[in-house]
Amino acid sequence: MTKSAAITSFLVAVLVASNAWWAYKVLDAGITSTYQGASLEEEQQASNQAMAVINVLAKSGTTRPQIVEAALKAWPGGEPFEKDGYTWVGRLGLKFNERDQLIEVIRG
Repeated sequence: MTKSAAITSFLVAVLVASNAWWAYKVLDAGITSTYQGASLEEEQQASNQAMAVINVLAKSGTTRPQIVEAALKAWPGGEPFEKDGYTWVGRLGLKFNERDQLIEVIRG
């Protein structure tokens, strides 16, 4: 094998390796961006729910159904459910006392 053929083979191998590395980096960036977008959307929806609950709580005499309804309006397509003492609506867990007063809110 001549010297020029060896150099050409080496350069082709380096080119293929660098292209494979760039393809991997582009694919990884795309996957990361997708997960980041989904996470951002969930956080935005949780923030919208929290703001809706705060706005309802600013009025005196707010009832449990009004609070749950406000959270539902901010998170379309979800149904509330009870788990571990919390009423879960979307990303928010709402804890009520025996008088149906909101005493705690957590994110899930």
